[in-house]
This record gives sequence, structure tokens and C-alpha cells, in this order.
Amino acid sequence: MIQTAVIKVDQLTLFFEDYPEKPVLDAINFESMAKENLLILGPSGCGKSTLTHCLNGLYPRELDGKLTGDVFINSKSIVEFAHGEVSHTVGVVFQDPETQFCMFTVEDEIAFGLENKGILPSEMGKMIDHVLELVNMTPFKNRSITTLSGGQKQKLALACILAMEPDILVLDEPTANLDPVATLEFIDTLDQLQQQKEFSFIIIEHQLDGWVSLIDRCMMLNNKGQLFYNGNLRDGINAHRHTLEQQGIWIPTPTRLALNIEHQSDYTFDHLPITVDELAAYPLPTPVSSTRITKSNPLALKAEKLTWTKKSTPIINEVDLSLYEGEFITILGANGSGKSSLSKLIAGIEKPTKGSTYLYEKKLNEWKERDLRTKIGYVFQNPEHQFITDSVYDEVSLSLRIRGLNEADIKERVSLILHQCQLTGFEESHPYTLSQGQKRRLSVATMIVDNQSLLILDEPTFGQDANSTKQLLSLLQERNETGTSIVMITHDMEIVHQYADRVIVMEDGKIVLDASPTALWEVPSEQLLNWQLELPVQVKLDQRKQKDVSYVYS
Repeated sequence: MIQTAVIKVDQLTLFFEDYPEKPVLDAINFESMAKENLLILGPSGCGKSTLTHCLNGLYPRELDGKLTGDVFINSKSIVEFAHGEVSHTVGVVFQDPETQFCMFTVEDEIAFGLENKGILPSEMGKMIDHVLELVNMTPFKNRSITTLSGGQKQKLALACILAMEPDILVLDEPTANLDPVATLEFIDTLDQLQQQKEFSFIIIEHQLDGWVSLIDRCMMLNNKGQLFYNGNLRDGINAHRHTLEQQGIWIPTPTRLALNIEHQSDYTFDHLPITVDELAAYPLPTPVSSTRITKSNPLALKAEKLTWTKKSTPIINEVDLSLYEGEFITILGANGSGKSSLSKLIAGIEKPTKGSTYLYEKKLNEWKERDLRTKIGYVFQNPEHQFITDSVYDEVSLSLRIRGLNEADIKERVSLILHQCQLTGFEESHPYTLSQGQKRRLSVATMIVDNQSLLILDEPTFGQDANSTKQLLSLLQERNETGTSIVMITHDMEIVHQYADRVIVMEDGKIVLDASPTALWEVPSEQLLNWQLELPVQVKLDQRKQKDVSYVYS
């Protein structure tokens, strides 16, 4: 029996109005079959998210530019669908979930889609409760969307699409803001739902480890928006390993570790492993310890009994915290545990209900705002929250102009930072026209250009390809080694393992652990699970190796 494609993309080429000479997507051809799970890989800015806009009918309807070729949904051209009709068949969760919300509360947001689908009000309550339970958001049913954390907003966006029961789910980095355990739970939930409802999904994802077993086929795009591979994930990784590294395309963590072993030794893998079990089956060399030297530096910032209540909801509860010069700290915890809220309090962006924060022994509220921002730089979870100018160059140079630097010095410094953040050539672009990954790099560039002594970053690697992530982290590490204190909120345990010399774990608005990464890895697995954390792959391998040695010895 010949299978008909649910989605068919035929010679799809797209140009944006601002860059008429450079295609974002260049002659893309592929088909997606019923019950097939398709992974799309590519570097930041290669057109992955743009492709999702073409699949749900947003483009060409809302496109400022030119599109040629066609997209067919169940053999019907996308341009033949009525406005909003495609969403009944193709449900899309965008990279930035806030862009798809239009109501005030969690319940109303899910109900909005159901109303448009014609579901009777008498049936909505049960359906809303069901999807909230699927994404572990039942306690937030009556909450205002503005009070949710970034991860909780992402879960809500997923719930809204699941309620619509589309035939095809298009997911643009759906787990980027989810904690490690919530990520695994979501992947497992999607797997179980597929077995019940038999839909297919197309996913754009950087964190691949949990998805490997679900993927039927993989498409790889290069930085010119061209499709250079379409087939089995494992075969694609082995056949294009050098291209993947060169282009900065994410690969599974075990594969990356295997490539690092090849680069650092004479060992060569016949077939690159893509799972922890596969990597552990090889006779691996003993890894070099990633433990960083403990520093004894002067106190930079101290918070005492910080408490913050928002709309009668307790967010932060009597937190004491000391940060020292030259530390690289990661703040961890489940979605909604208070990570972003704590970071905004110590940065002076939000005012505590009770308690005080001191920067170099001076209360934050005694600092002039202009002087405070020369000491503390803050990168928001959503980069668009900090853009205020009409061009990339002006965005980065703004603080330097405020400080009165001459134009020659400004130009030299901005050019260097844009090069380091891979934004050269985008100087005249409006910040809002950049890809999500480019926006994130711009938000970081606006902070590091000022050489502040304390940098606080909320999920700075979200939306970044492998090369951009590596370069960004190298920049932060370089600043850290010259005395800048780094405080990073992240769900990426590989970053914690490789870069952090101190970890702070949040739970219910409180700090429940303040220790070295090594101490965190020794916490019982039950407690890590309770904190929604997972061990990094290298630590899992090390612990497995120790168990194997112990078994042989006994």
C-alpha cells in the first residue's frame, strides 16, 4: 500500500524583505508521512523556525518578503486553507511561547483554542484538566499567565496544542526552558500520547539525548538554508560528522564526548555512539577531572533574608546568599522554583518585599541606577525584554555612548563584541528581525561590552547552536578568569559540569543546596529527582565505570 505524505514541501525558497539577495530557505524538498517522527537539525539562523512558519500557514500570509515553491497538507496547498484552518491539522509550539498567548489565565488560554475548534463549553472543562495533568500544570489552572516562569509558559503552550489534538505536532525547541526531569517526562508523555492518538511530530531541538529513540528520520540544514541530508539519524551523524562539527549543529552528548575522545587521543570509533549505553560499551580512557580550583576572593554581593511576594503569592522566602569576586556560579532547580526571581532581586531589577542586598557593602537601593548598571549586567530569559533601539549596532553601543566614550573607541569595541558573538554583518538589522539564537547573542553582547564586574545570565544558551554556545561560554569563562563574577541560570547540566565552580539549587523559593558541582553529583538520586535534576552524561559514565571496577574487584 502506497503511503500518502501528510506534509509535502516542494522547492520551498524564501527571502526576507530586508535581505532580498540571500535566501533563508533554499529549494527545500521533503515529505512527512503519517505516524512518522521527523527531527530537523541545523545551526542557529539556518531557517529552522522559518520553516515551521511555512508549515502552519503563517507564511506566506504574514511574510514580509518572497516565497516560491509550495507546502501541501494532506495533498492540499497551504494557500488554499482558510485563515486559521491549518491549525486544526498542524499544531505548532513556537520557540518563544509568549508569542502565541492571547488570554490572561492558564485556563482561558487553553479554552480559547477549543472554542475556535467548536468544542462545547460543557466538554471543555474535562479536556482542559486532562491536558494540564499531562504537562504537570494542574495547580496553575487559575493562575495569570504573567506570573508563570519561562518553563511553565512553555508547558502551557504545549498543553494548548495538545488540547487541539492535531494530526501533526510541530515543536520548535519545546524543552529548551524545561528542567532536566521535566524534559524527560515530556518526551515520555509525548511517546505515550502517540501510542494512544497516533499523531506524528516534527521537532526542532538542540538537546537531543532524550529524543533519540523516538526519531524515525532526520533532516539536516546548513547555514545557507539548504537541505544536505535526509535519512536515518545515526547514519547522518556518521556520514556528516565533520560538517556537523564545522557548522555547529547539535549532536547527542555521548556523540560529542566520543568526538572529543577522538580529538584528544589516537582512538577512532568505527560507528559514533548516540546513547550513553553505546558509549559506555567502549573501553574509554579515564577522563580529566573538570573540578575547578576553589577561590578565596573578596565578597562582591550579599543578600540577607530576601523575601518577595507577588500578587499574594510567595515567590522568594528569606534567602541568604553571598557571591564572591571571580566565581562562576550556576543556579539550578525545577521550573517555578524561583531561579529567575532571585536573580532579578539580586540584580536590583525587582524590589524585595523584605530583606536587603548589598553590592560591595552598599545597599542596592542606595546605588544610582546608572552606576549600578556599570557594575551588574543582566541578560533576560527573553532577550526582547531588553532591546530598546532600532539596530544591532545601536543596541550594543548604547551603554558606551551613555558613558561618554568617543566614537572611535565605541566602534572598535562594538566591532570586537559583534565578531565574538557571531553578529558581524547584522549591524544595521533591527533586533526584532534576528533569529531567536541571534537575539540571545545580541542580549549577551549588550552586557559584556561594558565589562561589568558581575554578570547575571538567565538561560543564555537557549536557542544557540553548538558553535555559538561554545564561543559564548568561552567568552564568559575568559571574563571570569579576569575577575568577573558569573551567575548563570541554566538547565544544561553539561554546562554545570564543565564550567561551574559552585552550584545553587532552588526549591519553592528557597536555597536548598549551595555547594561545589562535585558535592551535587554525590547527592542521592532520589533527592536529585525531587529537585528535577539529572546527572551530566560524563558523570553517569564515571559512576558506571566505578561500579564496574568495584564489581570486578569484589
